Amino acid sequence: MNECKVTFHPVFVEAVKDAAELDEERTRLQAVMGADTFERVRAIIEAQPARKRAAYYWTICKAACAGQDFSRVESLEDIADIYARFIIGRAFET
Repeated sequence: MNECKVTFHPVFVEAVKDAAELDEERTRLQAVMGADTFERVRAIIEAQPARKRAAYYWTICKAACAGQDFSRVESLEDIADIYARFIIGRAFET
């Protein structure tokens, strides 16, 4: 029997890895937020450049798991304000 070896272009492999990471981070955030809040945040994040989305999902998930409330966000600036308060609060914990 003949065996064929299939290889993919490195750019394609990287794109597949990036898509998997984005899906993983999106799913993780969805698991810790209510459906309405997640959809609001998702709409804001999906409007951002694709290369930044996984990082946004990760940082929001980190803050949401620590108790930050994203239920009233309407823009990326609102998300940034909540995350900044979260980071500053952590910096001054004793």
